[in-house]
Amino acid sequence: MNGIMSPFTHLGSRRRLCFAIPVVWLCCLACDSHIAIAQAALRSAQQTLIYDGFTEPKSDIMVAASDVGILRQMSVKVGDTVEKDQFLAKLDDEVQLSAVKVAEVQFHMKGSLKAAKAELSLNAHRVEMLHELAKKNMARPDELRRAEADLEISEARYLSAQEQIEQRKVELERYKLQLERRQIVAPTKGVISHVFREEGEFVSPSEPVVVRLLVIDKLIGVFNVPAEEIGFLQMGCPARVYLRSTGLTIPTTIHSIAPDIDGESGTVQVRVEIDNAKQTFRTGDRCTLSVSPQRATPSVSQTAIPFDSNSPETTTR
Repeated sequence: MNGIMSPFTHLGSRRRLCFAIPVVWLCCLACDSHIAIAQAALRSAQQTLIYDGFTEPKSDIMVAASDVGILRQMSVKVGDTVEKDQFLAKLDDEVQLSAVKVAEVQFHMKGSLKAAKAELSLNAHRVEMLHELAKKNMARPDELRRAEADLEISEARYLSAQEQIEQRKVELERYKLQLERRQIVAPTKGVISHVFREEGEFVSPSEPVVVRLLVIDKLIGVFNVPAEEIGFLQMGCPARVYLRSTGLTIPTTIHSIAPDIDGESGTVQVRVEIDNAKQTFRTGDRCTLSVSPQRATPSVSQTAIPFDSNSPETTTR
């Protein structure tokens, strides 16, 4: 009996073998999974990251009138390149122009100033003569005091005339400023992309925009990068942008990375600058960003703590 194996003993060994095989298989599968994840992470760190986006102007300015009125003149059209402070349009300015002319006439009126100056000179000479006569006891004291009072009054009148001229000068500058406000000029160099008003239309406070001005000497490429991949990008790292309309690839660098994540898309906005001094490229063009991943160094060293549902700290109470 000792040399003969019982059927029940053989059956128990088979059961232990059957339980051991799945355990070994699971261990092998777990090891293979970790290796696959590590290899995938290595490949993602070595491959080129590609994102689709679009271009937009460096600045998009809605040029508005600073006053209200009827548009009398429009000097630009869509596609025109304008310089800084270039004249674009003009509102009706008949009232303001008339006010400037009146102020100029008043500013150049010197009659009151000359009269006050002559009176001052006469009274000063009279006081001087009375002082000479008083030394010889040939002038009464009250007469001298009266002459000195007249001299002070004439000095005040002359000063008032000078102040009036300064006031007229300031008023003239104010009316000229009001006249300039009827003109609409370009705030910077750019290209007219849209004209919102025609000659004869009324420009109201609720709708003051007259033209749209785009600054396109530099274009901005805008791309939405998944939040889990943003760690592979850094400010200033080299990149390439492919513009679909022209078929050209432009070298550039990462200009900015948004500090927040868009909650709806789960992406972070990345922007690059594209040199467009010759205005070869257009805004709104679809483009593709190619960049080699560069793992960013975190500013604060932190240790990741794995989540354990059975841990006392994570147990819901």
